[in-house]
Amino acid sequence: MEQTINGKDYKFIFGFGFIQELNRRYSVTEQGMTVKMGLDNVLLNFFNKDVETLIEILKVANLTESPKVSVNDLASLVEEIGSEKLFDIVLEELKKSEFTKSKTEKLLETMKEVQ
Repeated sequence: MEQTINGKDYKFIFGFGFIQELNRRYSVTEQGMTVKMGLDNVLLNFFNKDVETLIEILKVANLTESPKVSVNDLASLVEEIGSEKLFDIVLEELKKSEFTKSKTEKLLETMKEVQ
């Protein structure tokens, strides 16, 4: 995914590096066993329309790319195109990536069943 923010083009990749970073940030270790909960935790907040989580997802998706996007630039992007549209764009990217597609679709199905 690419976005132009304040005249600069940024890439956001929802690949293996994205998953690794989320797991690094959100792993839980109990009794010597590590449970990697990165994407699971982020998706729960994302589907609750938490804008801070949206910005964090984009920040992590840009970590492996150059140039690096700042949080302030991402906040400007939210203001420029609107959070609802940006949530939709990111959701479509999460549903496309081989690294995020399965969990994203499974959580979407579970949420629909609950409603």
